[in-house]
Amino acid sequence: MESSHAHEPRPSLRLATYNILAGGGDRWPAIEEVVGALNPDVIALQEIEDPEPMMQMAQHLGYQPFFGAAPRFRHQGLLSRIPVAAWRNHQHPEAWPRNSIEVELDLGPLARIPRLSVHTVHLTAAFQRRGRSEPDRLRELGAIRHHAERAPRVPHVIMGDFNSMAPGDGIHATDFLGLLSEWRRSGILDEVGALGSVPASVRAMRWWRDPEVSSSEVSEVARAGIPRLPWLVHPLIEMVPRGEGTDALVAALMPRAAVRSMTAAGYVDCLRVTDPGSESFTCPTYLPAVRIDYIFATADLAKLLAGCRVGAQEDGLVEVAKRASDHFPVLADFDLRPA
Repeated sequence: MESSHAHEPRPSLRLATYNILAGGGDRWPAIEEVVGALNPDVIALQEIEDPEPMMQMAQHLGYQPFFGAAPRFRHQGLLSRIPVAAWRNHQHPEAWPRNSIEVELDLGPLARIPRLSVHTVHLTAAFQRRGRSEPDRLRELGAIRHHAERAPRVPHVIMGDFNSMAPGDGIHATDFLGLLSEWRRSGILDEVGALGSVPASVRAMRWWRDPEVSSSEVSEVARAGIPRLPWLVHPLIEMVPRGEGTDALVAALMPRAAVRSMTAAGYVDCLRVTDPGSESFTCPTYLPAVRIDYIFATADLAKLLAGCRVGAQEDGLVEVAKRASDHFPVLADFDLRPA
């Protein structure tokens, strides 16, 4: 006998995106705790390396897993509790070294929208290349939008790690760079944080010799998530005054073209609809300073948006999130009840 609930409309839908940092390593229990606490219906995962831990987490939490290999590195995954009508893993080795997963969700005939497609994003970072990496991100995002726009009548989201700031967003640059300098002085960043060896003449400088923190005080998440910067950046940081003026100057130099291209194409930044004035930083978890993770919705879908926020920042869960990754997840809730 058919269940009386078989054709009841789904009242809501929670989507999430989460960069788990460098394959997750031994941090998967913390990652699973974060995902389980936030309880999304669908979550996109960036920086998967070995799919097996993701498959195990999916089994524990009751998700159907989808793994998409990238042409070169930093694969992606997606977990869904919503029936998936179809899915594809898009690879464009000539366009970008990563990939994009596309899934078509079957929300049921009585939902306000019966179908919804989700497209995942992990754009090139390469911050050490400054403006030269902008064309790469725009090319990658253009390929993803091309796939999304092949079905113009199906509402969709494009979500993930854009490695780009939104126009109007601020950044706490000097606090973050100052922390990197402290770690650099102590020698913690000699192996993982800089492009090229530090010259002997620079090592002899006083600021370089005075350790302020010990290696044991820096978490594995912080070590793995430190951006690669030219060694020259660190002595320059020492000469720059910290404060809002410097933050504004650094913010003016940050890449924003990728996010700007999304709004120019008519997509809605879900977080800015819900909370237009908040900083809402998504990374790094150990010292939140910038927002580079987004959920973008088509204009028709954005009308159903019930809320969007940076997740895992509440008491109790935030310490787990700091152990799990250098990114906080982003959540968006949509109201699917019939009008």
